[in-house]
Amino acid sequence: MVLRYTVSDGRRTEPTINEPVISEGSVRFSLVYRGHRFELRPGTLVIGRGTGCQLVLDDALVSRKHAEVEVSEGRATLVDLGSVNGAFVNGIRVNGRQSLADGDKIMIGQQEISVVAIHAPSLLPESPTGRLSAETLVGIESPIAIQARRDDESEPTHQGDALSLLGGVVDKVLALGRGDEAERIIGPYLRNYLAGAQKANAASAEAAEKAVAYAMKLAAATRKGEWIDYAFALYTVCKRPLPGAVVEQLYTLMRQASSVNLSLLRDYVAVLRSVSARLGPNERFLAQRIEGLERLA
Repeated sequence: MVLRYTVSDGRRTEPTINEPVISEGSVRFSLVYRGHRFELRPGTLVIGRGTGCQLVLDDALVSRKHAEVEVSEGRATLVDLGSVNGAFVNGIRVNGRQSLADGDKIMIGQQEISVVAIHAPSLLPESPTGRLSAETLVGIESPIAIQARRDDESEPTHQGDALSLLGGVVDKVLALGRGDEAERIIGPYLRNYLAGAQKANAASAEAAEKAVAYAMKLAAATRKGEWIDYAFALYTVCKRPLPGAVVEQLYTLMRQASSVNLSLLRDYVAVLRSVSARLGPNERFLAQRIEGLERLA
């Protein structure tokens, strides 16, 4: 990760320190990203992939100008700037604006940013332009980040092919036996995709199948029941049986996983029963096999 200071002529320089504005009993907001923490002045901080943003995220799933944080006396608000893949606070997609509080987790693309709010006098100078101009953060270099940086800024943000972008990296990491690292790479995207599908109450068949395929890879590598639960939750939205290959995997993975949410499975089985009349013979067979998973659990 690189920390740099942004100035108009492009040279790196130390920021000018103005007289601090001290406000007794005010709330000081900070953002923590990949171990780096910096405080926010009153004004607006723009987050995105574009080099003109104050918080630059090298991530192909991030729009050029993705979101902004508005900071005023005692409060901070996250605003989605019409991004392709959305901004999330504590796993919930932001619909326009969302107030931020201490401990909130912002997810933009694959990048998690923590919010810290402290009730104390602020020692930061106010920005005369109302635009935050302190540190610009650049994300850790990765194959995806490198490709994003090479792309011209006029290129659209990746969405439908996000798993294709991530998949090659994840498969190589999994081949090296590093399941936890693979989970850190693709886990945020999978969770965000599920949250979006649940909010819209819809998911495309192709995208859902790809997402569940990688959830099963994570379940096998980490033995976490969360990724088995993921399959049930996503296909509850789809209102159809999981692919046959996934169902067969589940009969093995459920014996290995640390824990599985039985309520999610039961809800999924109930949905399949409610739509059984419109299922074909093969899908009805898969639905029966999924009911068998409930007995196994």
